Amino acid sequence: MRLLKRLLFKLMFFIIFIVFIFKVINVFSPKKTILPNSAMKIYINASDEISKDKLQVNWKYVAALDAVNIDNDFSKTNINNAKELASEFIEINNTGSKFKNSNYKLLSLEEVMNKLSYDNKKKEKTYKYLDTLKNRYLVDVTENKINFIKELTPVAINIYKNYDILPSVAIGQAILESSWGQSDLSADYNNLFGIKSTKSWKGKTVKMKTSENYNDTIVATFRAYASKKESLDDYAQFLKNNKRYKENGVFKAVDYISQAKSIDKAGYSTKQDETGKNMYADLLTEIIKEYNLQLIDSMIQEDFFQN
Repeated sequence: MRLLKRLLFKLMFFIIFIVFIFKVINVFSPKKTILPNSAMKIYINASDEISKDKLQVNWKYVAALDAVNIDNDFSKTNINNAKELASEFIEINNTGSKFKNSNYKLLSLEEVMNKLSYDNKKKEKTYKYLDTLKNRYLVDVTENKINFIKELTPVAINIYKNYDILPSVAIGQAILESSWGQSDLSADYNNLFGIKSTKSWKGKTVKMKTSENYNDTIVATFRAYASKKESLDDYAQFLKNNKRYKENGVFKAVDYISQAKSIDKAGYSTKQDETGKNMYADLLTEIIKEYNLQLIDSMIQEDFFQN
């Protein structure tokens, strides 16, 4: 009898030990603490889908809200729930204070949590998880790339306010056209966008080789600038003064995917893939997603309704 009791006691102890170990592993499991790229893409795509022709939803807000709902178990992430959360950030704008070309209002994270009746504990968890996403990107980033984005951001924001060119698009194009400021044209002549010289251009110029279409190379004359800021400002003027960009809806776009497509359609770049399909919009939107440039758009659009 004593032997049986000892065996039962040991068995119970063993079961309790196993349950304890399981809970410890579950708590510190990667899926509990780290947002995988597969889930990140779902939050980005859901936010972009809801943002189309409205205003840019911050995907990190959506991820933080969902993290609380699913207890950080991102194996439960799905596009429908993510879209439902993203849609909470968009409302019809009845304030009378219209932002750019949008008829919508972008809510803050705090406003959405209040809509969803989050108590203080859930809010604290949301903000805590949001903090873990501070440096999360779809790709590995370097300090030089982050610094390049930071350098261009203030000028890009000012361009958005004056020309309706989204910061994500301006910075994304600068990254694509200048290879992160490392191309000869950019490094030596501050031309971030590969803008060629025209008869109306009165500034300095430089002749350099450039690629055209899929794999052609030509020698062209490009504009040269005294600074990156001057290049950004001239880029905005270049788009504004060429009627094809207005005709293709570039300045009416309020989300980066639509604006990238409009710029491509207007003929900004002749880059094509091996099948002859224009690929510039896809390249641009990919860069924007990879480096969270759309979050700059969201920040500016949200701030308008908070001030």
